[in-house]
Order: sequence, then C-alpha cells, then structure tokens
Amino acid sequence: MSPNPYQNVNVYNKNQKTAAPPMGNSRATDARALLTCAGKLDEAKTLMIGDPKSKENIKLYGEAIRFNQRLWTIFQVALSDPENPLPEDLRAILLGLSSYIDRTSFRAVGKYQPELIDSLISIDRIIAAGLSKTPKNESAESLPVDMRDIPISLMTSA
Repeated sequence: MSPNPYQNVNVYNKNQKTAAPPMGNSRATDARALLTCAGKLDEAKTLMIGDPKSKENIKLYGEAIRFNQRLWTIFQVALSDPENPLPEDLRAILLGLSSYIDRTSFRAVGKYQPELIDSLISIDRIIAAGLSKTPKNESAESLPVDMRDIPISLMTSA
C-alpha cells in the first residue's frame, strides 16, 4: 500500500490541464448546452401540464431538472478553478446563481411547481443569450489572430 492513499485523487483534472485547448467556440458550446437544458425543462413542463400524474411525464420532468443541474455543476467546477480567466466578481455572481439553481432544482424535483421550472428556463435562456453576443471589448478584429477562435466561456479554465 502506498504511503498516501489519496495521491491518485484528481488525476482526471490533472490530465485535463495538460490536454490541448478545446476546439471551436466555447461560448457557443456553453450557450447551446444551456438552450438544450432550457428546451428539456420547457418540454417537461408542458408534459406535466398535460398530465401531471403520468409516471412517464414525472420521470421526464425529474430527468430534465437533473440534466440542467449537472450542467450547472460543471459550470460550478470551472468557475471555482482559480485559473479561470473570468473576472472574480463575475465568477462570484455566477457561482451564486449556480447555488440558486441547486436549491431550486432540489425543490422542483420534490414537487411539481411550474414557477420553479420557469425560473430555471429563464436563467438558462438569459445566460445563453449573453454568451451568444460578442463582448464589446472583444471584437474579432481586436484579438490577436491566434486567439480569435478561443473566446472566454463559463467553462474556460486554462
């Protein structure tokens, strides 16, 4: 037995920091992921309105909420990384929002409450809309050629 049984913990994260940077537009990827979650939540809400006692609808409702919560957990991890290049005040706001997502998701899974689902859908869509816009100070022309395809996203941490 090795002297430190925890030495292999976080191996995945260590390997990820040495991997090649993600390909494509990470802001657009984050926005698509958020819109996918919003769509699943909206569909689940519609199904529940149609038949709130259907076991299949209840199952889809829970899956949609957990799917959204998993995405926000990924964001939490990336936002908590000290090497994340987003401004600290923005990271703090987004981490607070992710905490709200967690609390609301737990409440929504326990009992169908359309207003809770509406808030999750709205948050996902608003954040996605923000990610879809090019920041004023980051027009493609103002960035060095080698950085034009690597915009900052919620999950950028390298």
